[in-house]
Amino acid sequence: METIQECITVVVPVYNGENYLCATIKAILNSEYQKIEVLLVDDGSTDKSGDICMKFAKEDQRVRYIRQKNGGIVAARNKGLALAKGEYICFCDQDDLTDCKMYYEILQKMKAENAQIGLCSTGQLLNGEKIPYEHVADAVYNEEEIKENLLFPLLFRGYNYSYAESGNYIYGTVWKCIFRREFLDLHKMKFRKFIDYEDDWIFVTEAFSYAKCVVTCSISGYYWRINKSSKSHKKTFIEDIIGKMEVYDSYVYAFLADCIIDKVILKEYSRVSLCEHFVDLYRNEASIKDLKKKKVYRRAVSEYLRKKDYKTQLKCRMHLRKSAFRRRLVYGSLIYLGIGITFYTSRAVDILEGGMSNIKCLILLDRKAKKV
Repeated sequence: METIQECITVVVPVYNGENYLCATIKAILNSEYQKIEVLLVDDGSTDKSGDICMKFAKEDQRVRYIRQKNGGIVAARNKGLALAKGEYICFCDQDDLTDCKMYYEILQKMKAENAQIGLCSTGQLLNGEKIPYEHVADAVYNEEEIKENLLFPLLFRGYNYSYAESGNYIYGTVWKCIFRREFLDLHKMKFRKFIDYEDDWIFVTEAFSYAKCVVTCSISGYYWRINKSSKSHKKTFIEDIIGKMEVYDSYVYAFLADCIIDKVILKEYSRVSLCEHFVDLYRNEASIKDLKKKKVYRRAVSEYLRKKDYKTQLKCRMHLRKSAFRRRLVYGSLIYLGIGITFYTSRAVDILEGGMSNIKCLILLDRKAKKV
């Protein structure tokens, strides 16, 4: 079966992951495609993760173990990028599972099409059960097709009705992707940290913007474990979130404006980004228990809203899918019970119902999706 000769490096950031780490590493090593380098980057674990990593490194020459001072997942992934030896690079979280066919299926298609990026369908792993999560069809995308079928759905995150109704929704998760190493080197790509999250989304957005050819595989190759004790499921307050959002926005807008995006698209994206920020601000408040701190936080949010001057932006009113925002806000409510949402929804609904004038390109894409 194995006709591809190049090596693939699988970067696994590790931090206190002793509960599932063995299963994750074994799944990677049991891949049908055997020319693999598993790069375990220990980000200063204080549990038995280091011992587990060293054991695998001693038993299998395909495994390399690197330990560094704690710097977060962005630092660990970037360390992996710098030290990877493979011609192809991908990433795996320490508690997730990969299907044995994932790497072979994607690499085979990437080689056949000379693609810079390959990605697959994904699933969730809940109490041992594999549940479908994100589905992509078998396809090859070039140039403008990448924008229409991958980049724009990624940017609009389900808010634009044309993408949602056509089922074309792309999540900004890096672990479903394989990247050609020379492609990453050419564009000097690395992970960036702005708001203690979104590093995946920015990396994938940049990759789609630069790519000339991307292949997608329908195989469910990656399973994301729903682990309620993981960092992503904990209520962690993000200090100075508003300042971080502003730096994040400046970077993303500048990148998109420089790379691709027509001014109309960029304007529509800015509104989607604002809606996402409302969700983030709400969830961040939900982690505050001290009432005085909560009042200070809300005053800061109010000032942030005034600076944005939404009234001026929203002169032309047109329908935008409210359900996308409401799903996110309700989801946040279920996770963090007991927090009032009026403060956010009264402003967010204005944005969601706000004007989207001159969106000819989106209308054309909508018609194409509906085959009108």
